[in-house]
Formats: sequence, C-alpha cells, structure tokens
Amino acid sequence: MSFECPKFESGPKSHIEIEKSFEDFFPKEFLNNPADYFEKEGQNIKQGEKKFDETGRLREDPTAVKDLPVWKNQKGEQLFTVAKRINIEKGKVGESGDPFYEYKIMQLVKEKGLPVANPIAKIEQGGTHLIIMEKIQGIRWSEKDALNLREKGYTDEDIESLKKQAEDRMNELKEDFEKAGIKRGWKLKDLIFDIDIENKKILKITPTDWERTKIVKE
Repeated sequence: MSFECPKFESGPKSHIEIEKSFEDFFPKEFLNNPADYFEKEGQNIKQGEKKFDETGRLREDPTAVKDLPVWKNQKGEQLFTVAKRINIEKGKVGESGDPFYEYKIMQLVKEKGLPVANPIAKIEQGGTHLIIMEKIQGIRWSEKDALNLREKGYTDEDIESLKKQAEDRMNELKEDFEKAGIKRGWKLKDLIFDIDIENKKILKITPTDWERTKIVKE
C-alpha cells in the first residue's frame, strides 16, 4: 500500500509505502506524522553520542535506530518493529543516491532465502527518510551482558564456546551470502543471536545493518 498523508500542523506531508501483509498494524498516530512518532515513541537501541568525521559529516548516530511500541491489528495480533532514520550520506546509500538502498537490499536478501528482518515500510517526510522492519527474535550483541550467563551457571569456557559457535555460524553465513552475490562486512556486533541458554547453543544468527552491503553479481 502506498499513500500520501496530508500536511498536519505538527509536521510536513509524508509519503508512506507499506508491505501488504502489514497494512492493518500501523497506528493512526504513526500514519499522521511518522517522523514525530519515531522521535517521541521510539526507544534508542544503541548508547553513546553522535560522531562526526573530519569534514563534519555525521558518521555514527545512536539515535537513528529505535525500537517502536508493540503494534496490534484488529485481530489482536502483535507486531514488534524496529525503525531506522536513514543517513543519506553514509555508505552505499550515499554512493547510490537512493535513500531506500538498505530497504531494497533487505528485500533482495529475503528473496534469496537468506536470514534478514522482514522489511515492512519505507517513509519519506520533509527530508526525513525512515525504514520499518520487523524485530528479529533474539538478543543483540550490545545486550549480551543482560543474559547474566555466569549467574546461570556458565563458566568462562562455556562463554568462550558460545562466542566460537557464533563466529563459526557467522563465517558460514558469509559464504552463503557471497555465493548469492551479496558482500557485506561481518562483525558480531551487527548480528542478532537466538540462543538456547539451557543447552548453551547458538540456534540462529541474523545480520542487521545493510548500509554498506554490495551486490557483486546479479
């Protein structure tokens, strides 16, 4: 679904495109003013301060990716989402001139059958560009200390084994992506981990952050 929202007193006109299967989850407050909703209702995922390069361009922005409130449709089904405000000068986004470059990459990865968050919507509003994706089940690298693994009986060797499993899975996934013609950087901090805590196993990893991803073959 694609539609134009009129200009409201609280914000400029917006253009929103929503994937069909998610249309009935979007709250009226978001549709009325997506940028304002993002800033007021979203919770920052990363900690820290904004970082700029030597030319004054914004390179790192911990306020750019936020968890949104849980949305429900008329059936009572829940949708957990993450929103990202796009830095149009950064990475392949800046090189391509396409503010929704990451969104298209996510769609391609999904078509290839590789792990990725479901792309849900893309929004343009008064110079602000947002993408909405489904929140992936699991824990972010930045949240790993919250697992309190030692309190759950993990030894140093257990923790190191879990990390080794994650690295091995990451390297396997790197090969799968490169076979599909998709090249990106691979770091544990850019992955979501689905962990079986009781049995000390990594069940699945899912990459995030697609702004520097390259398509090396069709």
